[in-house]
Amino acid sequence: MEENFENAAEDGFNAKPGKEGHKRVHLFNCDKTYNLDSVEKLFREVNDDIRKKLSFDIQLSIRKNYFALSKISEMCETTIPQLQIDFAVFVVHAHESRLSINEDNAGIGYAKIYRALLQATGKSAV
Repeated sequence: MEENFENAAEDGFNAKPGKEGHKRVHLFNCDKTYNLDSVEKLFREVNDDIRKKLSFDIQLSIRKNYFALSKISEMCETTIPQLQIDFAVFVVHAHESRLSINEDNAGIGYAKIYRALLQATGKSAV
């Protein structure tokens, strides 16, 4: 399921906490710089392997969320805190030699998104 954050908090996907064995996974990307289909496929394949090998059934609800760079502050302060997220993946397509998203003094851009996702998931974000 693909979303453009405008409806993410109101569409029922996030309305109730996840049941045991049911996990809500949100995939995030800024400005559609990376197609999240391959990340969703990876989650589904790994989940299928877990079911087969461990006889452990986990149902995944996966939502792909794309957002504009100009909406980062709104997302961090309003949108993400309203979402019910068990696990989040923030996918970036960058040409920088490193991204400082997890450094204490990094307080702008992608770092803000990453921190908001860590807080929303109880530190289950990559």
